[in-house]
Amino acid sequence: MRVTRSCLVIALVVAGSACDRGTETSSVTSSSAASTTTTTPPTTVSSTAPADTTTTTTTTTTTSEPTTTTSTPVATTAPAATTTVEPTTTLPRLVDVKVYLLRDEQMVIAHRDVTAPAVLRGALTELLEGPTAAEAADGLHTQVPTGTELLGVNLVDGLATVDLSSDAESGGGTMSMTARIAQIVFTATQFPNVDEVLFWLDGEPVEFFGGEGIVLDQPVDRSGVERAFSGGVLFDMPAHGATVRSPFTVTGEGDVYEGDFAIEVWADGRQVAFVAPVTAGAWGEWAEFETAITIDGVTGPIELVVRDEGGCGTGPECPPVVETVLPLILAP
Repeated sequence: MRVTRSCLVIALVVAGSACDRGTETSSVTSSSAASTTTTTPPTTVSSTAPADTTTTTTTTTTTSEPTTTTSTPVATTAPAATTTVEPTTTLPRLVDVKVYLLRDEQMVIAHRDVTAPAVLRGALTELLEGPTAAEAADGLHTQVPTGTELLGVNLVDGLATVDLSSDAESGGGTMSMTARIAQIVFTATQFPNVDEVLFWLDGEPVEFFGGEGIVLDQPVDRSGVERAFSGGVLFDMPAHGATVRSPFTVTGEGDVYEGDFAIEVWADGRQVAFVAPVTAGAWGEWAEFETAITIDGVTGPIELVVRDEGGCGTGPECPPVVETVLPLILAP
């Protein structure tokens, strides 16, 4: 019994000792845990680096906005491209003008393209250049001497002061002098804001023109041009020798007695059509006309003929009748 009790005491002592070691172990374990916990903060600190990186990334994202901002100039380059195209639309445009040349001793209308807005200067410059090779082959010529230069042109209140080099009065005879004056006056006064021309040579007003002493100290308008060169009508379209089909349109300009005239159509020596009245200008006022012509039963060469009697008739006291003739080919 005493032995048993002793064993029980021993067992209790051993158990207690074991319990104390368990507490120590637990304490060590806790200490180790604490130790582990104290090592955790560096890990935690190091784990915040991605957050800084994230912040940095956010900052990078923020700093990437200028990229968006810098993309704005790309957008603004579109108007710049449009702006560079705009000058194309504002470039000087080409305008069709008339130049007045001669066939035989009568004026005819030719066409040129000149740069606007200086159409008066352009038309006169083209006139001084003379006929093209094709026009010359078709019988057109000019009485304005080769080498004549346009030194200046000034337009004020309907008066065009045209300054030419002195070559303009070189050469020629009365017919040549009056023809070149007619060509220049008609070319300049085709524009509605030009009524008359005052001639200058080499920067000085002209008193007498050429060796024949033609008086040019006053402005000249179309009524001051010899009717022998202009007649009462100048055909424009169709062109000389063109091929047409009936019906066709005829245009031109005229200054005729009482403002209307007739066009005769001739073929093989007989009159095959007659168109009247055709309305144009009158009493020194040239105006454009347009009319349609229908011809039946005829093909081949035809002629449009206008007779200008100047309102006088055919009496001996009247000036010669001026005929304006336009040859054409009438196709079937």
